[in-house]
Amino acid sequence: MKNAILFFALFGLVCTVQAQSNDKFVKAMEKTLAGMDSLRTAEEWLAKSNAFERIAQKETTEWLPAYYVALCQAMVFNLDPDVSKHEALCDKIDLYLAKADSLNPNNSEIYVLESMAAGMRIRLNPMVNGQKYGPLAGMLIERALQLDPENPRAYMQKGIATFFTPPQYGGDPVKGKELMETAEQKFEAFKPASSIHPSWGREVNERILEMARKG
Repeated sequence: MKNAILFFALFGLVCTVQAQSNDKFVKAMEKTLAGMDSLRTAEEWLAKSNAFERIAQKETTEWLPAYYVALCQAMVFNLDPDVSKHEALCDKIDLYLAKADSLNPNNSEIYVLESMAAGMRIRLNPMVNGQKYGPLAGMLIERALQLDPENPRAYMQKGIATFFTPPQYGGDPVKGKELMETAEQKFEAFKPASSIHPSWGREVNERILEMARKG
């Protein structure tokens, strides 16, 4: 009987410690996520990436910090005009996406970023990388849609890629606009799994969709 009491006491202590640790992680993530909608420069996104990286180094079993490092690095890629930095950014994005995937495989959100990352590899050198990474980007976004047909970011990414890809390489501005319109509808209904799960992309989709509608 004493052994049973000791076991349940220790079990309760472990559960309490785990709950406190999880609460601390969530609060750290919420604090770091705050203000992301207002970031406008590569420097701001890089600072945010560094903050998520510090969390990732501490919370080695959590996939979300690594995911957000990759997302922030992707934004740096898009905003930093210094192309000499772009390959290193792609390498870091791939590194953190691989880490996120190892912690949470078959995740639609991760596949969306992996498709984005493949598109960035094409932008590094379209003639050299297009044949390899073009089909890969398409395969990855289709996988994201299969895993979660309600994920607005999957439709957004597919729509943006389809809109901007030249027709001779499979692009279609009309189809791209339609996909972004689907993303718009999905964003209306989307509810993130928690306060720290991905919820970004709505403003990006609206901005490019507006461009597509004018065109």
